[in-house]
Amino acid sequence: MQVADVERRPTLILILVLGALLFVMSMSTETRFVGETRTLFERTVMMVFSPVPKTVNFVGQNADDMYNGYIDMRRSVEENVRLHRAVTQLTTENLMLRRSNGDLARLRALLAYSEQFTMPSRLANVIMLDNTGRFKSSILDRGSDDGVEVNDVVVNAQGLVGRVVLTTPDLAKVQLIIDQNAAVGCLLERTRRQGIVSGTGRGILQMSYVPALTDVVASDVVLTGGIDGVYPKGVPVGIVTKGEEGKDLFKRVIIQPTVDFSSLEEVIILHTRKIPPQVVRYTP
Repeated sequence: MQVADVERRPTLILILVLGALLFVMSMSTETRFVGETRTLFERTVMMVFSPVPKTVNFVGQNADDMYNGYIDMRRSVEENVRLHRAVTQLTTENLMLRRSNGDLARLRALLAYSEQFTMPSRLANVIMLDNTGRFKSSILDRGSDDGVEVNDVVVNAQGLVGRVVLTTPDLAKVQLIIDQNAAVGCLLERTRRQGIVSGTGRGILQMSYVPALTDVVASDVVLTGGIDGVYPKGVPVGIVTKGEEGKDLFKRVIIQPTVDFSSLEEVIILHTRKIPPQVVRYTP
């Protein structure tokens, strides 16, 4: 008996469900309100399933907004990257143009200055600079293959740089005038008093053998005197900053070089006329 009851249960449940549906459908035609076009059954179905299209619409709208927002974000990121690259390129080009203009102005000044000399000259670039070591020097990209010789004079548009002390086929080493072993025959432009200018090793110069009674004032211009057999006459060397009493009968004259030795780039090599050693050492 119990097994039979279990077998009849699904059939009984199905009959009850179908009966309920038939009852609702039969009653739906009798449950119209005045002015209402929908039956009770239709209203029940709509009430039960109305959240579904709302949910689908909500999810679809949000998904569409998220997708469009993602696309807009990607476009903004790509545009930002493109603009950043463009700004970087323009900045680089601007720096290159400014550098080119600076180089052009410097070379024009250098060429204009080189035209003042009647002796042969040649442009060169400084490829190494040592103004902090014991020996103040620089290396140029010109050598003996270009006609550079020892004791050739090196200048730039500001004034005297130094002299060549060593050459190879493609390079030349220059002793700067601020080196403490350098010495240049010079004169004071205002009074024409001569003396020997030497380096101090500290970036400044001093002028020796200037008589104590010589009129020396700050701002006096010092030029090469052309009396040492190496440097031509009239090249700017520096400006007097101090003239004071020295040892014995001479003054101690301190000079600020006209050349900025911390920023040497292009220079002029002057192929000066050397005095042969036999002429210097000849005695009658």
